[in-house]
Amino acid sequence: MVLFNLKTLIQKKSFTDKQKYSYKDIEKATGIKSYRLSRINTTTDYNIDIKDLEKLCNYFKCTPNDLITIYPDEKPE
Repeated sequence: MVLFNLKTLIQKKSFTDKQKYSYKDIEKATGIKSYRLSRINTTTDYNIDIKDLEKLCNYFKCTPNDLITIYPDEKPE
């Protein structure tokens, strides 16, 4: 299962910059629509475009490993 750590990165950036960030702020900076940011944040296994991944990594100054966490699928018994 793939999970995106977008909410955590937004909170971390808000704390570091001492400014609250919203999806609209990120949309203005990256060009990624706020509804897509919401889907990335709330949908497991979201199929993100590689260009959007690059934009988010540049915006948050992070690597894909910081943005994405992969959990192994459980095998049915």
